[in-house]
Amino acid sequence: MQTKALISTLILTAAASSQAALVTLTPAQINGGDTTTSFFINDDLALIPTITDAAGLPQPATFNANATRLGIDEAGTNNNAFNDADTTIGNAGSEGLTLTLGASTGLTQITYDFSRADGPGSNDGVVISGFLADPNVTFSISDPNLFAVYDAVTMSVRLNLPGTLFFSGTETAINFDPTTSAGQELSLAVGDTTQANSQFAIRSISYDNDVVAVPEPSSALLVALAGLGLIRRRR
Repeated sequence: MQTKALISTLILTAAASSQAALVTLTPAQINGGDTTTSFFINDDLALIPTITDAAGLPQPATFNANATRLGIDEAGTNNNAFNDADTTIGNAGSEGLTLTLGASTGLTQITYDFSRADGPGSNDGVVISGFLADPNVTFSISDPNLFAVYDAVTMSVRLNLPGTLFFSGTETAINFDPTTSAGQELSLAVGDTTQANSQFAIRSISYDNDVVAVPEPSSALLVALAGLGLIRRRR
């Protein structure tokens, strides 16, 4: 996608002009109050909504116009959330969100007030991929059915978010270690093989624009090997 490539370039090469801070974006700030917004960008990050096509590839979409819940404007689904209209994950019509973070910007929190994505499958739930390491997810509400599982192979975290718990409008915070996503492109997808119309309504997205990323596994290995070589040379 040319738009995604351009936005990624702008974010990753932009000068660090903004002051270090924790920043929270509301849906109204992201969608601009209309249904024609196809992306959001500032000095720290870019957000791009997508809809999967018949070939399983993400295609451009537009945000909704809701001031309190972020989603994708699309006929036939809940416009105030990110959805998967059927029980097949990743097929045509599945909605997603791409977050491209600046080199010193890391995701700290996403809040939501309803969701329906908690099947038993390895890709069921709200899946966010692209982390450098385990983001050590925590929730503002404690419940055994609300949990996160990190997969180091796919570099993704699966959030099990049952609608029976928080479908009544209680705003829940999902917290992330920002050092694990600094400079990364994260992809968010929603799916549930046990129920149609799985969904995830975002109330806010927060980030820290003054973080140092954890080294990627390959980089960490190179540093370790270099250190080992130095020790041997000194001996």
